[in-house]
Amino acid sequence: MPEAQTDTPRRGAAVATGIAAPSRYHEKFAASVIKQIEDGTAPWLREAKAGEPAIPRNAITGRRYTGGNGLYLASRGQDRGFTDNRWVSKKQVRENGGKLARGAGGERILYRDDSGKRPVWRTTTVYNVEQTRGLKLDRRPPRAEWHAHRAADAVIARSAVPINESPGDLGYYVRNEDRIVIPERGRFSSADTYYNTAFRHMAHASGHENRMNRETFREAHSEGLDGEAHGREQLRVEIATMTTAQRVGVGYQPADSEAYKDLWVKALKADPREIHRAAAEADRISRGLLRPAREQLRDLAREARTSRTRPAPERAPAAPPRPAPQRAAPSMTPGR
Repeated sequence: MPEAQTDTPRRGAAVATGIAAPSRYHEKFAASVIKQIEDGTAPWLREAKAGEPAIPRNAITGRRYTGGNGLYLASRGQDRGFTDNRWVSKKQVRENGGKLARGAGGERILYRDDSGKRPVWRTTTVYNVEQTRGLKLDRRPPRAEWHAHRAADAVIARSAVPINESPGDLGYYVRNEDRIVIPERGRFSSADTYYNTAFRHMAHASGHENRMNRETFREAHSEGLDGEAHGREQLRVEIATMTTAQRVGVGYQPADSEAYKDLWVKALKADPREIHRAAAEADRISRGLLRPAREQLRDLAREARTSRTRPAPERAPAAPPRPAPQRAAPSMTPGR
């Protein structure tokens, strides 16, 4: 079977669906996420602690399920009460000496079959490891917090957009100057809140015409804060922020997204494929934020693997941070 893909076709793209299942897949995915948005429990609306295994992975290969497949499995795993983020195919269960629990029901994910004249989207079924018996799997210990902070610092230091720290309390992106303004580090209540705020504005700024030239970015700045495009853009930004935080290993702090929930629900009801499309684009955004720091991230990952049993280096106690709101501001600010 070809490797599972993460992206759905863009609007109007000439990609055949091959079978009827993908439309049912998108409807099921959208319905699940709509309920989670309304309940305030969608993955990007929930806080996640540093090192928490959140991004779904294949239990055998260790590879992440990214884009739409990753968010779909995270959403479905949450709905079904699974606490393990690892998934596996029936073939992998059999080949690794395990078996599925009686009555186990899997989740269908998308992959793109490029074997024919035209690419075709198909589905395959995976199961959470909690539905298996007899598999002997090792879980890697979480990355030490100080390694995660160094990784986050490396990503921010190599931002494609200048980041200016300000003594004020607001963070925002200035499009006509192509720069980001965020409060000074000491004004944040935690390091994770600082990192998430920076990632959030970096994710939004990635849509600039000199970078990803994202449709939702252009339309959001054209329509303003109350437009539907702004809601679709913010959906991509929030998922990308969550994904980036999880990839570098820091905790995830959701923004105050109450104003966007109705826009998100409306968009998903109008087009069930929008959530998969948004997740796939958010994955590309996150990868783009990490790419400039990839050498440093590789070095830190190697260092983390060889020093998991070592104590963290001694550091002088940090001064208590000044109080600041726990919730980050949206990536767009009126008049910016």
